[in-house]
Amino acid sequence: MFPRPIAPGDKVAILSPASIINPDYVDGACRRLSSRGYVPVVEPHTLGSTGSYSGTPLERLADFRAAVADPEVRAVLCSRGGYGAVHLLPEFPIAEWLADPRWLVGFSDISAIHAMLNSRGIVSVHASMCKALALREADDADNRRLFSILEGSRPVYEVEPHPCNRFGEASGRLRGGNLAVIADLIATPVSPFADPESTILFIEDIAEPIYKVERILWQLRLMGFLDRVAGIVIGQFTDYRPDRNFPDMYTMLDSALAGVTCPVAFNFPVGHVDHNLPLLSGAPATLSVTPSSATLRFI
Repeated sequence: MFPRPIAPGDKVAILSPASIINPDYVDGACRRLSSRGYVPVVEPHTLGSTGSYSGTPLERLADFRAAVADPEVRAVLCSRGGYGAVHLLPEFPIAEWLADPRWLVGFSDISAIHAMLNSRGIVSVHASMCKALALREADDADNRRLFSILEGSRPVYEVEPHPCNRFGEASGRLRGGNLAVIADLIATPVSPFADPESTILFIEDIAEPIYKVERILWQLRLMGFLDRVAGIVIGQFTDYRPDRNFPDMYTMLDSALAGVTCPVAFNFPVGHVDHNLPLLSGAPATLSVTPSSATLRFI
């Protein structure tokens, strides 16, 4: 279920489902949205502060409810990740969202909300948030890609080959996000790992020790997920802590995925990096990995 494309004059709600946000980034994002012709709406608790969160769970949920109650709001831009989105899942206004789907934009901790929407068949946008919108140049390619998706395009991404790639073709729904966040959703009703045969899994992370990422991959192997998943897209793993067992994260990932027979695309430009391609989370897609390139196509 794709939300309808947005157009100039539509409202874009900005809210903070998790950690506190620098107001300057919200101001900058508002200017960027306005320059595109959208009408930014900063929800009441977006700039709030309750400990490390933008508000209590009830306050953060109230901002979501306000956004979905306004039929002119056609997209919801999460201000940032951090931690706290999982607090909202039990009372998330999913029925209202299903009745009138609109775009959700965000990544990192927002992967928890993507998982909920995707589990109900709603496509969302895994993409950079307020800081990137505020600080990037006006003609930044990833900003243009994000707006193009919100306005109805289905992107095709072709990236350079990687020595660890596994060749092949796959089709399915793209599911995933921040690995640490989605791993904590295993065995819940919103788990992105529930239907491996129809899943192209994408993963990224930041500041996780190599051994913790390896442990999650072993969990997926023991679950049988890695034996049945349609395809895997390995995004960027940044600011990780090395250990004595592996010289770097990608050596470990290559080792942990030994024996996996599905196509695997390494080093995809997705994650906590400047070049963070916007992805249609939950959308039908194909993955083609050849000696010359890896191509992710949304259909």
